[in-house]
Amino acid sequence: MVVSSTIPDKVYKFVHRKDEFIQTNIKNRYFENEWLCIQNDGKIILKGTNQNGYAWDGCSPKWEWIDLTWGTPDGRFDAKTTLPITYFSSMFHDVFYQFKADIPLSRKETDLIFKIMLQQAGFKLAGTYYLFVRLFGGLFGKWLTVQTEKNLHITGQSW
Repeated sequence: MVVSSTIPDKVYKFVHRKDEFIQTNIKNRYFENEWLCIQNDGKIILKGTNQNGYAWDGCSPKWEWIDLTWGTPDGRFDAKTTLPITYFSSMFHDVFYQFKADIPLSRKETDLIFKIMLQQAGFKLAGTYYLFVRLFGGLFGKWLTVQTEKNLHITGQSW
């Protein structure tokens, strides 16, 4: 866990300190900042080695009340990764939403990547989680890109 540098008393649930990638069929779009690199060949890299690692709270929403954390469960532990089954999908989805005003991905692509990653992990509630991000994710600001890759798929990952 890590304490936020911008939000008083905020402690994040997860911190990832390795670079991770997914390989998609989204071509000819480039973006790079301190946390994310979207390459023209469809490779998307989350830069966990930057600073103290990438921090987020898993699947949203979550809130604290009477010293407990309430909200969307992150699922069972995955035997392959020994992490919650939604860990990587929520990490990538979070970084995409964090930089939505700058990245060359549409909200629909971002949400589809989330769903595909959940399905590939074997998460049985992938459709339900996808429905909720589609219904409520648009309430949180504008996206730079509306262009959407048809038949989006993920062909590889680093973990």
